Amino acid sequence: MKKVFLGRLVLGLAIANTYFTAQAQVKFKLTRADEETYIVSMVPQQTVADRGSITGTMQVSMKIRAAEGFELGAITSLQPDVAWDKGTLIKSPDGARDYDYLSVALQTMATRGLAYEKGKEVPLFSFRNVGQPISSIQLLDNSTDPLLKAATNRFNVQNHISVLGYGQKNAYVGNLADENPGSQKVGLRQIYPNPAKDRATVTWVNYLDGFEGQVTLLIADATGKVVSQETAYMRSGSSAKEITVEQLPVGHYMVYLERGGVRLGVGQKMLIAR
Repeated sequence: MKKVFLGRLVLGLAIANTYFTAQAQVKFKLTRADEETYIVSMVPQQTVADRGSITGTMQVSMKIRAAEGFELGAITSLQPDVAWDKGTLIKSPDGARDYDYLSVALQTMATRGLAYEKGKEVPLFSFRNVGQPISSIQLLDNSTDPLLKAATNRFNVQNHISVLGYGQKNAYVGNLADENPGSQKVGLRQIYPNPAKDRATVTWVNYLDGFEGQVTLLIADATGKVVSQETAYMRSGSSAKEITVEQLPVGHYMVYLERGGVRLGVGQKMLIAR
């Protein structure tokens, strides 16, 4: 009787362990650090004990519009004793002619250099675009990308990660967006000439991919009242727009960048003098 009970207990623990590893997941995240530099991170969805935190293989795949002249360079590991290198590069494949696909692969296989703590973001590597400025780089989504879903697809470009503690399966489950439009990622950079007389050019940056769209430039007087506003289009990277200030009295003003009723970054001082 005791042997039957112990057998059932062992079987139950095995099933429970299988269930846990089936639920374990890792998400990837792509963040733009500046005009040319990007950072790829992972965010574990389940904690893995130290004895199980052995990363066997990993591949991070991205795509870029084929006409934009992106060139991958300067891959730099952000974790000690973990190495990365260029992986697959596919230009305008059947099923997704408008895009080029590329991947970065883990070179230090079976490494213990990466920790897996639930919800804790782990920066993996950075890279630079050493080609033409682009605005459309994005992580692949294994479940929705048209190339990966195409019946004729024979390319090894999917996102993949294998971790001992997550079991023998691909633990990649999806991507996380960079949703923090802080002053270092989106915001005004310069107003010139300043002092201004009749016109001034306002410049700003946007290092959040997928955050392009219509914005509003607001001008507020010394009391904080908005006295003028103009619409503009914010693209990825640097943008500029010339604004008219000839209708405003001489004095000190603040210029703000706003999108959807939310001010992005911090305001810039502007003096009108004639």
